[in-house]
Amino acid sequence: MRVGRSKGSFMLNERTKKSLRLKAQTRYRRVNRWSQGILGIFVEAVKSFSHARAAEGAASVAYYALFSLFPLLFFLVAIGSSILKSQQVQQQVLAFVTEALPTARDLVQKNMEHMLEIRGTVGLVGTLGLAWSATAVFNALTHNINRAWRNAGGHNFLRGRLMALGIAGSLIGLLMILSLFFTTLFNLLPQFSVPLLGDVSIYRTWLWSILTRLIPWLLLYLTFLLLYWWIPNTTVKWSEAHWGALMATFAWEVNRASFTWYLNSGLARYQLVYGSLGVVVALMLWIYLSSLIALFGAHLSAAIAHHTRPKKEKKEGLARYQTYIKP
Repeated sequence: MRVGRSKGSFMLNERTKKSLRLKAQTRYRRVNRWSQGILGIFVEAVKSFSHARAAEGAASVAYYALFSLFPLLFFLVAIGSSILKSQQVQQQVLAFVTEALPTARDLVQKNMEHMLEIRGTVGLVGTLGLAWSATAVFNALTHNINRAWRNAGGHNFLRGRLMALGIAGSLIGLLMILSLFFTTLFNLLPQFSVPLLGDVSIYRTWLWSILTRLIPWLLLYLTFLLLYWWIPNTTVKWSEAHWGALMATFAWEVNRASFTWYLNSGLARYQLVYGSLGVVVALMLWIYLSSLIALFGAHLSAAIAHHTRPKKEKKEGLARYQTYIKP
C-alpha cells in the first residue's frame, strides 16, 4: 500500500510540476507579447551572459586592470606632458580617474606625483613597453565582448593586441582632445554672457549646470557604443549597439553613484579586514562591477541582433558560437 501511495504521490507531484511549468510558460509568453519582445531579449541576454561565463570574464578584466592601471597612467603622463603642461595633464588625468574609478583618486594622485618626477628617465623603448603592458586590460575586455556575439569568430593574438592598443591610443587621444577643448572653453567662457538672464556669465547659469552633467553621460555612451560596434569580429548595426550602450551607460552611472555613496557613508569597512590593501580591494570590486555592466551591455546588444536578424543568419551564428564558446 505504501509503495502504491508513493508512486501515486510521485505521479501527482510530476503532474503538478508540469502544470505549473505550463502556466509559467503561458504567463511568460503573455508578458513577452505585452512588452513587444523586450522580456525575451533580456532573458536571452542573461542566458548568453551565463553561458559565456561573463562573470569570470569580468573577474579577469578586473585582474588585468589592476596591473594595467599604473602603466596606462604613466603612459598618459609621459605622452601628455610632452604636449601640455604637467599641471594640466595631472588635473585632466585625475578628473578622468575620479569619473571612471571613484575609489582610486588618492591612490592615483600619490603615484602620479612620483611619475611626473621620473618621467624623463624613461626612454622610447620603456614607454612602448608600458604601452604594451597597459593594453592587457583592453585585450581582456576585447576578448570577452567578442564572446557575446554568436556569429563572431575569435581574434588571433596579434589582432587582439593591436585592437587593445588602438583602444588605449584612442583613450589617450580623447583625453588630450578633451583637455585642450575644456582648457580653451573655460578661458573663453568669462567673455560671454546671457542677456536674457541679466548679463550673467554663461557658466553660472542653469544651462551650464545641465551641460556639465550631460557631457560625461554622453562621452560614456559614445564609448560603449563604439566598443559594442567596433570590437566584435562580425558586422554590428548601430541600432543593435545603441540599446546595449544606453543600458550600460545608465547602469554604470547608477553603480558609480551607489558605490560612491557606500564608500562615503562609512558602511565600508575594508580597512578593518584588509588593512592598507583596503583601497586596492575596493578598487578591484568597483572595476569588477563595472566590467559586469560593460559585458552585459554587449550581451544585450547581441541578444537584440539575435531577435531581429533573419533566421538563416541566426542558425549560422549559432553554429559558429557553439564552436567558439566551449565549456
